[in-house]
This record gives sequence, structure tokens and C-alpha cells, in this order.
Amino acid sequence: MNEPAGRSALKLDLLSVLIVEDGTFIRNVLTGVLRTLGVGQVYGAGSGVEAVRFLEERRAALPRGTAPVDLLITDLVMPDVDGLMLLRWIRSSPRSPDKFLPVLMLSGAADRHYVEQARDLGATDFIAKPFSARTVGARLMQALARPRRFVLCNGYFGPDRRRTVKPVQMDCRMTTPEEVLVVHSQSKAVGIDRYPVVIFDLPNRLGAKVGIAPKGPVPSLPEDVLAAAEAEIQERAGDYAVWISEEVETLIRRIDRLPQEPEQVPAIMGMIHRAAHEMRGQGGIFGYPLITHVAKSLYEATSGEFPVITSNEHRLFKAHADAIRAVMNGRISGDGGATGQQLLASLEVAKKKYAKAGG
Repeated sequence: MNEPAGRSALKLDLLSVLIVEDGTFIRNVLTGVLRTLGVGQVYGAGSGVEAVRFLEERRAALPRGTAPVDLLITDLVMPDVDGLMLLRWIRSSPRSPDKFLPVLMLSGAADRHYVEQARDLGATDFIAKPFSARTVGARLMQALARPRRFVLCNGYFGPDRRRTVKPVQMDCRMTTPEEVLVVHSQSKAVGIDRYPVVIFDLPNRLGAKVGIAPKGPVPSLPEDVLAAAEAEIQERAGDYAVWISEEVETLIRRIDRLPQEPEQVPAIMGMIHRAAHEMRGQGGIFGYPLITHVAKSLYEATSGEFPVITSNEHRLFKAHADAIRAVMNGRISGDGGATGQQLLASLEVAKKKYAKAGG
């Protein structure tokens, strides 16, 4: 693993981050990136359940009033307790150790409905999959340097989404200043229930902790540090090629089970759908954007309910899996040139052919 390449005036070594990601490989990649960027403490959890347990145990072990971690990065789509449920727990549960905890959501580009739900639940920002080290660094610095004020209004609690400070509009009228309670760090938040709008104007604790000035532009991480973090990702490309090849074979075996085990179709389809989601967010990270493209198509094809599977649907899913296998067997990086275009064209032919109604 690379060490941070350069020194910065920022004291990111004082920062602690929890990564919540059910994919062990991507969780390890993100851990390596953050450490190379200079983050001092990086913890990992494989599910929302593990994250809740970790946060509660940390709160019990630390002095009263101490945040268990400074920032949380979580995947959106996970089995059981997903990123949305975890975010809701952090923002609204009486057991939450820090309702103001910055939460960066990892999201696939096609998950617009998930992204909208996450915004409504109070997400701080988003890191789109596939991601780069530069994107992770930029989102991290924005969250540290320029946190938005928190707002409690009309059932919403989270960062203020407005880009400019304007009177809050509710029920087709302008809220008067008398209806807005502004809570400062030394305020006694008495009678919050009487106000339609509560604004929490708190000091930037994290910015001060890592040495960021309260005004001025958001500081950038040194280029050599970003380059080292990007190299951390690329060094794992070989491991990714081995890992994804094994995942594709598992995917193909599951697709082959569909016509053989009709009673298990809903469960198997759930596993195929989740595998497609993971693959679409990973390929582009390691130089295989064709995998992202094909897996995104498979994710869309496997969305919805599948009580039964027709022969055409089975062939369509198999065509996608075979395309991903071809990319990895041929190590087709980038756009793949003529070979890549031919592969995508063949997939489009299969999609049109097997999209016909009937079995």
C-alpha cells in the first residue's frame, strides 16, 4: 500500500472515517485510498447492521459527547439494512450517537430514485460509482471545509439544500423571522416544537480539527497525494481482474440455475440483480468501463419482480454474463477499440432478439 506522497498543512491524520460497504474488495480499495490521502483512522463495516453496532460500541467506549467517528461513507444498495436505513437511523433514532454526522453516500449512476431518497433523509453528499481517488478527495474536502447548516423543517432533518440564504418557504407562503429558531452552539434549544423551522448554526468542528480556515476557497489536496491515491487504485487492478472473473463464473452458474430451479427464481434473481449492481459500479474504477456498461444493462434487465423466467429472459441474462466474461478473458480495457464496439453491438443484437414477448 502506498504511503501519503506529500505533506500538507491539513491535519487529516486526526480524522476518523467509517466505510460501510458490503463488497469487501471495494471496501478495501476505499480504505487504501483514504489512508493514502492522509486520513488517520479508517474503519470498515460490511453492512448497516455492523455499522450501527460499531457506532454504538464506539459511543459507549468514548468520553461522553465524543463523536464515534468524524465522517461516514456508506454504499446505498446493501442487503438487509441498506444505506438509506442506516442514514435514517443516524438522523432520527434516539440511539444515534451523532445526528449531525456527515454521511457521504456511494451511489451507482442509475440509482436516481435512491439518490432522491437519500437527499430527503439528509445525506451530506454523494460519491458516484465508478469513482476516482480525485473524486473521493474532493467530496471529503467539501464535507470538511464547507458543511451546510442543518435544518429541521416540515419533517426533514439534515443539511440545508439551498445554495443561497433565502427566507424559508412553507405552505405557499414566506415563513416570518418569528417562526424560525436559530440554534447556536451555546443556545439552549428550548421549545423547538413551537417553531416551524429550526436552523442549527453550529461551528465547523471538523474543519477546525484538521486546520481548514473558516473562509476562503475549499483547499485542495496536493497533486502528488492524489496521484499516489490513484496509483493505490490501479495497483489493485490485477486483483480486481482475478476477483471479477470469479464473480462472473458465479453469476453464470446462478443464471444457469434459473430454468432448473423454478421455485428458487425470485431468490436467484435477487442475487443476480445485486451482482449486476456491484459490477456496474466497479469496472470503471479499474479501467474496464465496458463492464460498467454491460453490468448496468443487466441491472436494468433484472429490475422488477420475476415470479417465473421465460426462455428469452434466460438467454438475455446469459448474453450479458457472457459479454462480461469476454471482457475479462480478453482483458479488454478502456473502450476496447474495434473489439469493444463489436462486443457491445453483439449485446445490442441479443437485447433486441430476446426482448420479444413470449418464451
